[in-house]
Amino acid sequence: MRGLLRGTLRSGIAGAVLAAALFLIPAAGHSQTWRGLELQRLMRDAPWHFGPFIIQPALVIANAGRDSNLYYTPSNPVKDFTLTAGPAATFYVPIHRKFVLSVYGSPQYVWYSKTDRERTWNYYFRGSAQLDLKNAFFSVDGVYSDARERYSTEIDIRPRRKELGYGGSALLKLGWKTSFAMGYRTVKYNYESIDFGGFNLRERLNRQESYANLSLYYQAAENRRFFIDLEYGRYNFEFAAESALRDAESGAVFGGLEFSRLGRRIRGRLRLGYKKFDPLRAGTPEYKGLVGDTLLSFRLAKMLSLRGSYLRDVQFSIWYGDAYYIETRPGVGASLYPLPFLRLDYDYSRGQNRYPVAGGGGAGVTRLDRYDIHSGALYYRIMKNAALGFVVSWWARTSNIPGEGDQRTFYGLNLTYDF
Repeated sequence: MRGLLRGTLRSGIAGAVLAAALFLIPAAGHSQTWRGLELQRLMRDAPWHFGPFIIQPALVIANAGRDSNLYYTPSNPVKDFTLTAGPAATFYVPIHRKFVLSVYGSPQYVWYSKTDRERTWNYYFRGSAQLDLKNAFFSVDGVYSDARERYSTEIDIRPRRKELGYGGSALLKLGWKTSFAMGYRTVKYNYESIDFGGFNLRERLNRQESYANLSLYYQAAENRRFFIDLEYGRYNFEFAAESALRDAESGAVFGGLEFSRLGRRIRGRLRLGYKKFDPLRAGTPEYKGLVGDTLLSFRLAKMLSLRGSYLRDVQFSIWYGDAYYIETRPGVGASLYPLPFLRLDYDYSRGQNRYPVAGGGGAGVTRLDRYDIHSGALYYRIMKNAALGFVVSWWARTSNIPGEGDQRTFYGLNLTYDF
């Protein structure tokens, strides 16, 4: 009954908001929505035009180098040479002047010199059908990936995971500078059946996540806007034993400032908020507190750029009685341009994973892991916005659980399209 009442209330609120927004559309001004303007800029800046097709091509070269600790183990580390490479492209197809289909695809081959199991093809795809009107922007979206990666700071191996999701959104102009958005998305995560630390990842982590969002925007200038975002989340696990422990729902309110990704001086997003994460299992502690998803870069002068990041959210755990943990990761960085074709980078982040339940290898101990990550790079520009770089990184974890600390270094080559 409780779930039925909640669902009915949410549906009623969403219906009332949608009706009010549609009623207000005629009152909006004649300028285009900010999402429509950004889509037009992306298509205009794409270098290839073949008939109805507009193409933004790319080449992926990442992690080409030597990894000193492939599985992040404290003893007997596996060392290997690796390379990830493959093509990537975004295709835009204007079906009509106001209706655009876009598809992104990137097959990538991951090569390891000695570790045969890690050699694989990774596939990443996403697509959208977008209707760009004067006072409204509608989008239906889908995403699919099939990749072997290290998906969290908790899991030290690289399991294969399939991700299949879809959703939709509507952005409606309410006035000259204000707009209102509604969105829904759902995604299913399917892990391979593999053991890690005595737990089967498929049984522990296979799940479906669904989110509904209501957002209000104020366009302060062409390239920046303030926003308030309300979010409801629902998390349903596939296997019955995990569903009883881990099924949850959440409510959050966010606020912040967005800068257009096409801007030159300032880019990124400041997004901070408050979340209530409520496991449905009686007796499991809930989380109430700060969350954030922030990444900003500032080009202060021709030769200097600064950046900062702050990530904090609830993540699902594989360990023992812990249904989740709180991951916090602030970071800072800088780039120096001594010559027009040369860039020097340095970044540092200090993170932690805090667990709410005692256990996981230490009797009566609430687990706490800390991370230090240093990285540096020297990039040489080979095209207008593309640069090839030599990168070095050092990663270290400390834990209050014995035997869980370790270190990793990596050095190699990388290709970036943000110079």
